[in-house]
Amino acid sequence: MIMKKSFIILSILTCLFCAVSCESVEEIPADLTAGQLLQKGQNAYASSKYEEAERYYLETIKRYGNNLETFVEARYELGHLYMKTKDYQKAYENFNQILQLFQTDKAASIPVAYKKLAQNGIDKIPAEEKEKFNSAKTDEE
Repeated sequence: MIMKKSFIILSILTCLFCAVSCESVEEIPADLTAGQLLQKGQNAYASSKYEEAERYYLETIKRYGNNLETFVEARYELGHLYMKTKDYQKAYENFNQILQLFQTDKAASIPVAYKKLAQNGIDKIPAEEKEKFNSAKTDEE
């Protein structure tokens, strides 16, 4: 009888744990514009829902990345997000993608402010972090 009660209590606790820890991932509506996706990402970021914000920014790139200005804005937002979460390598990669676009013939179609913002983002990465992923990159070559 005690074993049966223990099993029931354990089962209930397991169900409660799963219900609390397993947040359902909300489907991103297919009809959202690039601006709406970016805004939802910014709202999630402001609420410290960083994984949700990342999903919106990546979805913006997936759906609207062929628009260079939208691509750059979403990459910048991702870089900013990764700085906040201290994922400095991903932050660097996103900011660097923006800077590389300014070295192409597409630069004229990108708001120049993003060049400065991306460089500022890279400059804020701690030097020891930059050394880590730069040395890892050198080791791969």
